[in-house]
Amino acid sequence: METLIILIMGIVVGFYMGKRAGSADPAEIKVTYENFGPGDYQEDDEDRDSWEGGFWEASDPKKLSAYIEIEYIDGNDSITKRAVRVREFDNELYGGIIMGRCELRNATRTFRFDRVRKCVDLETGEVVRDVKQYLNDLYDKSPEKSAEILADDYIDILKVIFFVAKADGQYRKEEKEVVSNYVRVLVRDDRITTKMIDQILNEMDVPSMQGFKMALGRVLKSGEVNPEQLATCCKEIVDTQKSVHPMEKEALQYIEKNLSSL
Repeated sequence: METLIILIMGIVVGFYMGKRAGSADPAEIKVTYENFGPGDYQEDDEDRDSWEGGFWEASDPKKLSAYIEIEYIDGNDSITKRAVRVREFDNELYGGIIMGRCELRNATRTFRFDRVRKCVDLETGEVVRDVKQYLNDLYDKSPEKSAEILADDYIDILKVIFFVAKADGQYRKEEKEVVSNYVRVLVRDDRITTKMIDQILNEMDVPSMQGFKMALGRVLKSGEVNPEQLATCCKEIVDTQKSVHPMEKEALQYIEKNLSSL
């Protein structure tokens, strides 16, 4: 009896569902991207861009803020005029490539140097003859270039400062201000921001006490910076707090000891 009841209920439900499906208004049927195969969905021709390459493959990406207008011919031979807020560029990938916010598409896009037909700097009005050379010249004068020099040429100084700043396990706003002020003098560029410095430090491991001592030794031996200014920076970092952590105290004493032997 139970089997017969279940069978009847199944027939009724099946009939009801079939009737609903057969009578549905086509306009009410929802179509999602999951209904399409790989080649079924296409953008409107007006919005479609050719694949210009992935910026993640760039070997030496350079951050740069620039605002340019380009006449561009893409891989499909489509010609468009676009205002682009440049974020990064690379000189090697695909012979040179830009990554930035395209205002025509209102999205992030990549653009190859060799496909830029015309270019104008929208901030200055300057007509750009060579996009690659122009972006590199802008970069050489930019705070991003100064940040690159800081990360490449002053890594041991950053290790010394970062160890002192993080000796108590924290890195406070007041300490960041001290570090930023010192770094701007160090690289002679007031445009370097605290955010830029944080990005560099975030890519570093906090040195151990031994690592701190070795880094300080290399800095003092190189003679590349004024040791008294470095010591003052470290002391000002510690002075941002009322109490002194034992590791901060040990670090300052080690710096003082090594300066006295110079």
